[in-house]
Order: sequence, then C-alpha cells, then structure tokens
Amino acid sequence: MIGKELIGKESESVLIKIRSEAVRRFAEATGIALSDQVPPTYVVTLTQASIPGLELPLPGMIHGEQKMTYLRPLYVGDSFSSKRRIKDVYERPGKLGKVTFVVIETSGCDLAGDLVFTSSSTLIAPVEGEGE
Repeated sequence: MIGKELIGKESESVLIKIRSEAVRRFAEATGIALSDQVPPTYVVTLTQASIPGLELPLPGMIHGEQKMTYLRPLYVGDSFSSKRRIKDVYERPGKLGKVTFVVIETSGCDLAGDLVFTSSSTLIAPVEGEGE
C-alpha cells in the first residue's frame, strides 16, 4: 500500500558515470543521432536508486507523466550523483475505482555538487480492493 507517509522519503545518493557504449546503445534503440552530448531522456535509464518503503512496480501501474529540466547538458564521460525522493502521493477517482498517484522527483548533481538536472515522474496505480 502506498500512502502519504512516504512523502519526503529519499533514496541514497548514487554515483553514476556516463559510459559511451551505453549511450551508443540508447541512441541506436531510440533512433537518436549519436554525439558526445547525452540525449535528454537517457538519465531516466540510469537513476533507479530505491527509496525505502516504496516497492515498484505495482500490479496495474502505469507511467502518467515525465518532466525533465536541465541546467546544463551532460556528456559522455561525465559523472554525477543522483538521488530520488517521493514528492507527493494522492488519490483520485478513476473510471474503475480510486487510483493512487505517486510523484517521484530525481535530481542529479555534478561532482562539485552543482545541480545539473531534475526529473519528475508521475506513476498511477489502482488502489487495492478498488474496481474488483
């Protein structure tokens, strides 16, 4: 069960190095031209640190929204630290019963501690026992 008590919980900070082979495979799979600059959505594939108390995926969960903000581009060879945090949890009625929205914010900082990007992802899951 996901509830408001999870709001504010964070993952440990994870150090990530952007490797050329992984960026090449991502660019190839998505049809993006390969360059030294990392495609904007690539960091989502790297920032999967677990948040204590949050177990994903949930049965029937879907990805509702993704927003990314970059303060500067990332390049192959860059390293950054990434941390995830539950920004919000709320319920709304759906066509088949109540659904839970979980907003997870991810931030990435360079090795000097300067913020490089933020990402906000909204996940939607049916509330247990609803719509059955």
